[in-house]
Amino acid sequence: MTIDKFEFYHGAALTKLLNFGEKLSIQTFPSESNATFTINGNIGVYIKYSAKRMTPWVFTFKKIHQVELKAISELHKETFLVMVCGSDGITCVNYKRLRKLLDENFDLAEWVKAHRYRREQYQLSGSDGELDYKIPKKNFPEEIIAAVKKHTI
Repeated sequence: MTIDKFEFYHGAALTKLLNFGEKLSIQTFPSESNATFTINGNIGVYIKYSAKRMTPWVFTFKKIHQVELKAISELHKETFLVMVCGSDGITCVNYKRLRKLLDENFDLAEWVKAHRYRREQYQLSGSDGELDYKIPKKNFPEEIIAAVKKHTI
């Protein structure tokens, strides 16, 4: 059986989550993109990757991807977009912050761009705006783990 390219990148993100030291349950969430997972039954994760070696990393969002993300966010306590930036690192934003980059008007194709200079933090922009602050490299997986702890029953 061959290994698809997306499986390497998804595997990297999921391994970082699992190796953070918290007890996690990860299930696939049925979606057309095969990029969606549920953590501990109440945190949604949607993984996108860019195989590009260097900054900037651009992630394309077809309309169906944004529809999936919205549906996932409605079924989970919190939802995160996880972006694997080649071999540089992984960053994430929660669904609320993602709406600053991609608004509620889903075009046929939109984008999110992660940019990072050496030894600096990620700057995110998108088709519909940008974050006015930078995201530290350690926000993934820490931000997702904090959400898991917050919503643990």
